[in-house]
Amino acid sequence: MHHRHLLAIPLLAAALGAQAQERTSDPLGPLAQCINRSEFQFRQQDRLPAHATTRSLKLATGEAQVSTADGYRLMLFRKSSLPLVNLKIERSAAGRFAADRDAIVAQMGEMAARGKPPLQLPLETDARDGVEVLGLNSASIAHTPGILSLYSLLHAASGTVATAYILNQPADPLDFATDAQYQALRTQLIASLVRCMADPAP
Repeated sequence: MHHRHLLAIPLLAAALGAQAQERTSDPLGPLAQCINRSEFQFRQQDRLPAHATTRSLKLATGEAQVSTADGYRLMLFRKSSLPLVNLKIERSAAGRFAADRDAIVAQMGEMAARGKPPLQLPLETDARDGVEVLGLNSASIAHTPGILSLYSLLHAASGTVATAYILNQPADPLDFATDAQYQALRTQLIASLVRCMADPAP
C-alpha cells in the first residue's frame, strides 16, 4: 500500500505539470473562425504547444527570436482538394510586438534583396485597416513548384502576426490556371486576412 502511494506521487506531479501547460484562454480563436467563414476554409487546425514561446529567424546580423505567446497553423483550402495556403497566426508576448515586427520586416527585406528564386519580385508593402502587409511573389505560376507567394501581415493593435505561404497546385482540380487568376485569388485572400485581423468579430 505504501509503495502504491509512492508510485502515485510522480503520476500526480506529471498531471499537475500537464495542467500547468494548458492554455486558459484562446485569443486567436475568433481570428481563426473569421478566416474559416470566408471562402478560404481550413481542414486542419494545429495549435502551438504552450511551451513553444519563441521561434527563430535568420538575419544577416544573426539569429533573432520572435515571441509566440499563442498560435495556430491552418491549412486553407478553396474549391480544390489540394491546399492553397499554409497559414500561421501568432500572438506576440506582452510588450514584444514591436521587436517581433522589426525582426520580421528585416527578414522580409533581406529575402527581397537576395531575390532568391522562386520569390523574385520586389517586396510588396501596404497598410490597410491598421494591418501592415509585406509580400514576396514569384514572377509566374509556371514552373514554380511549392510556394508561389509569402506574406507577413502585422496588426499592432492586437499584437498579431500572420504568415501566409500561398502554394502552387500541381494537379487538377486547380483553384487557378493562369497568372491572372492566381493574382486575383491572391488579392482576395490577402483582403480576407486583413479584414479578419482588423476585426475578427462575426
